[in-house]
Amino acid sequence: MISKRYLIVGIDPGIKTGYAVLDLNGNLVASGVEKEANEERVVEIVREFGIPSIIGTDVASPPYFVRKIAARFNIRVHFPSKNITGEEKREIGKEIDNVHIRDAYSAAVKAFRTYANRLRQIELMDIKEKDRLKHLVIQGEQLGRVIQNKNGAYL
Repeated sequence: MISKRYLIVGIDPGIKTGYAVLDLNGNLVASGVEKEANEERVVEIVREFGIPSIIGTDVASPPYFVRKIAARFNIRVHFPSKNITGEEKREIGKEIDNVHIRDAYSAAVKAFRTYANRLRQIELMDIKEKDRLKHLVIQGEQLGRVIQNKNGAYL
């Protein structure tokens, strides 16, 4: 069963695939490592927690595995302009011991930070369905256009 909660998901693919799931306020919802996880398994895990708004990766050239998962949800991949350094990952995920989870968490946090100002702006609005609006903005919709053109349809 899919929860209606919208999410930012970081994925670190490999023999051991790490994942980190944030809510749209940047709070860690879940994280873990799956050994030899295929695309279907990662999609299943993500669906357990909600609907992803974006998938993050820690490398400048998004891995095929991450792009496939994003395509399954019809969402974009957030990737840095240059690979996130080990030092930066340790700083972002200083309380996370597992390297795969820390890499995934760093990717999710960097994706969140990209949208953080707009998400905070939405949080301050007196509207319904704030998370739906946040999801649309992360998807690439312009905030003003969604509010104006839809006459509150998403609010």
